[in-house]
Amino acid sequence: RVLFRSNCYQLTSINIPNSVTSIGNYAFSGCSGLTSVTIPNKVTSIGSYAFRGCSGLTSITIPDNITTINQGLFSGCSGLTSIDIPDGVTSIGQYAFSGCSGLTSITIPNGVTSIGQYAFQYCSGLTSIDIPDGVTSIGQYAFQSCSNLNTLNFNAINCNDFNYSNHPFKDCPVLSVINIGENVKKIPGYFAYNLNTLTSITIPNSVTSIGQYAF
Repeated sequence: RVLFRSNCYQLTSINIPNSVTSIGNYAFSGCSGLTSVTIPNKVTSIGSYAFRGCSGLTSITIPDNITTINQGLFSGCSGLTSIDIPDGVTSIGQYAFSGCSGLTSITIPNGVTSIGQYAFQYCSGLTSIDIPDGVTSIGQYAFQSCSNLNTLNFNAINCNDFNYSNHPFKDCPVLSVINIGENVKKIPGYFAYNLNTLTSITIPNSVTSIGQYAF
């Protein structure tokens, strides 16, 4: 296990040796000058907020052995334009990508079952997002203030109800199109609550339940 010193502002790159299997909490937090980092494939755990505020990072590869994107892992990494989440990831923690305003696209793997609160808050570069079929939980304000989010492709078969007061898509002012996947069985309660910019939505024949205040 390695715990690096955070807030090393002048650090621009680092190669982590292949012997490392775990990176601790806040390991590179605040290293705003870091532009590149290579994480060995043997790493199975990356702690919470490990790369928080690394605004100089433009890309990073997450090892295939990672199954959880921990809390605040890449929060404030405004320089990130793209990131590949491994197929083995099953959960995305709260604040994981909050403030990653440079992200223009992200693919959430099919194995993900939960997306934490504030996970993609203020990701203003995103124009569309796909929610995969296995997701059963989307936390409060998960996509809040994604100001350019236009299209939601919702494929979650049986997602829990949303909350009217802390909706996952609160303050998304241009969200106008929702495409519901053909295998979706349940439209969560408060699904499109207060999304008054919506112009198009199609409900497939697979749907058997529409939650309260869904539209």
